[in-house]
Amino acid sequence: MEIKLQNILFPDKEKYKNNDKLFFKSVQTVYDDEKKCLATAKYNVCEFVTYLNGLSIKKWKKYCNVEDIFLRLDIEGAFELKITGYHLEADGRDKGRIYYKKRYNETDRRTIEIPIPEMKETIAGFEINTLTNCFLYGGAYYTNVDEENLNKVNLSIATTTFKKEDFIKRNIKLYKEELLSEENIGEHIFVHVVDNGRTLKREEIEGEHVFYHPNKNVGGSGGFSRGMMESMYQNPKATNVLLMDDDVEILPESIRRTYILLLLQKERYKDYFISGAMLRYEHMTEFSEDVGYLTPEGYQVTLKGSKLIEKKSDLLANEEFYTEKIENKYAGWWYCCIPMCIIEKSGFSLPLFVRGDDTEYSLRNHAKFITMNGICVWHLGFATKFNYFMEYYQVFRNLLIICACNHKKDMQARILDNFVGLFWNEITRFNYQAAEFFIDAIRDYMKGPEFIEEEKCQERLQAFSRRNAELKDINEFPELSVDVNSVYQFETQSLIGKFIYRITWNGQRFIPKRYLRKGPAVVASDFFHNPQRQYLQESVIAVNPYSKTGEIRKQDRKRCKKVVKEFESLLNEYKKKNNIVIEAYYAKRKYLISEEFWKNYLEIEKYQ
Repeated sequence: MEIKLQNILFPDKEKYKNNDKLFFKSVQTVYDDEKKCLATAKYNVCEFVTYLNGLSIKKWKKYCNVEDIFLRLDIEGAFELKITGYHLEADGRDKGRIYYKKRYNETDRRTIEIPIPEMKETIAGFEINTLTNCFLYGGAYYTNVDEENLNKVNLSIATTTFKKEDFIKRNIKLYKEELLSEENIGEHIFVHVVDNGRTLKREEIEGEHVFYHPNKNVGGSGGFSRGMMESMYQNPKATNVLLMDDDVEILPESIRRTYILLLLQKERYKDYFISGAMLRYEHMTEFSEDVGYLTPEGYQVTLKGSKLIEKKSDLLANEEFYTEKIENKYAGWWYCCIPMCIIEKSGFSLPLFVRGDDTEYSLRNHAKFITMNGICVWHLGFATKFNYFMEYYQVFRNLLIICACNHKKDMQARILDNFVGLFWNEITRFNYQAAEFFIDAIRDYMKGPEFIEEEKCQERLQAFSRRNAELKDINEFPELSVDVNSVYQFETQSLIGKFIYRITWNGQRFIPKRYLRKGPAVVASDFFHNPQRQYLQESVIAVNPYSKTGEIRKQDRKRCKKVVKEFESLLNEYKKKNNIVIEAYYAKRKYLISEEFWKNYLEIEKYQ
C-alpha cells in the first residue's frame, strides 16, 4: 500500500513569502499565485533541504516501519535533479553527499518518480539545477507498506482556549479545509475545542469531527484534562491525543505528518510522546523549543537552544540531539501528542490551573519523546508577557507542589533556595509587590492538597492579577531619557560593593537616606538582575524593552522590613512542617489526577 510520508510545501500564503527559507533556498525562485507553483529562473539552483521540506530520513526509518522511500514531483522544464543526504560532523559542520543525479527535459508538465537511494544520513532532500525556466507544481515523499502492518490510529486534537477567538476560528477553518477533507486521513482526525472563556459560538466551531465544549475557567490544566476526557469517550475512541495551545498558528502538514508517523510507528516506540516545536509567531524562522528540561533550580530550559532554522547545521543539530538520558525533560503542551494508553494508565493533569502542568505530566510518566523537523506550530512569543503573578506565585507554588506529588524532596529544596534568592533580588530593587507573591506561593502550598482541590482558580487569578505592576509607556517619563537598549547591559560590582549591597539590602538599612544616589536607575522588569546599576539608589525604573513600558519603584524601608519579616517567619514554618505537607500531597496525588476528581471539579453537566 502506498503511503505519503510528507508533502513538499510551498510559501503559498503572504506571511510565508517573507520566510521562504523554511521552504526552499534559491535566489531566483518565486511562488506563482496564478499557476499555484514554484517558478524558478533558467540557470538557477533551487534546494529543498530545509526545515519544512527536508526528509528526516533517519527518524522516519528509526521510529516507523519504513524501508523504501521515493520522491514524486509534478514539474515542467529542463533541469538536473540531485538527491542529497546530510549529517553533522563532530566539529558541528554539515557534511553532504550527492546520491543521485540525472538530467530531465520535460517540455510539458509531467510527474517524475525517483527512488531515494539507501543512505545513513540524518536528512535527505533534493535540489533542482535549472537549464530552462522551470515550474514545480507539487511533490511528496512516499513509501510502500503492507496494509497489515499499519496501526489503528484515531488522532484527537484537544485545544484549550480562553478568549483567543481569532486564533481558534482561523485554525478550525484550516482543520476543516486542509485536514478533515483529506481522503483516508480526515476520517481518523477529530478536533475538540475546550472553551474556558465560553465566548465562542457552537455553530461557528462544530462540524463533522469537530466538537465544542464550553468549560469552567480552570486554566490549561482543566482545559486539557477536559480535552483528554472527551477524546477518551468520543466514538471512535482516540488512540492518541494532541494537546495544543490556543495562541498558535497551526501548519496542517505538521498534524498530517504526526498522523502518518503514528500510522507507521514501530511497536517499541508506541509509548513515546510526539513533541512539536515552538517557532516564534513574530519571527517565523526562529526555533524556540521542542523538548525542554527542568533544571535543579526550577528553571524550564530549552534543550536545543533558540536558533534561526535556516542553516543546514542547525537543522541537523535539531535532528541529531539525543535526549534519552537527560533527566527531568518535558514537552510543552503547545504541541504534544500523548498516547491514550498513557492517559488511561497515568490519569489527567494535576489541577495547577496554569504553568507547570505539562512539565509535571512528563516527569510523572518519565516521558520519552519523538521530535522531527517540520512538526511544529508558530506560537506567540513570551517576551512581552512577563508578569510577576505568573512567575513568582504560580510557577513557584506549582513547582513546590510538583516536587511534593512526585516525591522529589531534594529538587524542591534546591528550587526553594533559588526562589529565596529571587525574593532578595526583588527586595533589593524595591519590588515589594512581587516579593509578596513569594510569600503567597509558600503560604498556599503549605495549605496542602485541599487547597488545589478546591476550585477557586478564577477568583485567585483576578485578585492576584490586580496586584501586578502596571507598566506605563516610557514616553510618559520624558524627563528620564530611558535608553531601552541598555536594559540588559550587565555592570560588574566590586567585592566591597557586593558586601555593602547585601548587608544593607541595597541601602534599606544601616545607611542614612541622605547618602543614597538620586534615581531612578534603569533596570529590567523581568528576572535580569543588575546589582551595580541599582546600587545605593533611592529609586529605579523597571523597563520592558520589548513593549517599551516601565514603572518607577521607590525605596520604602517600612514596607521592606514588614515583607522580609513575614517571609522569614514563613520559611521557618515551612522547614518545620514541610515533611508533613509533602506526605499529604503524595497521598492525595492519585485522586487529584483521577477521572472521579476531574468530573466533580469541572462540573461537566453544568457546562455542556
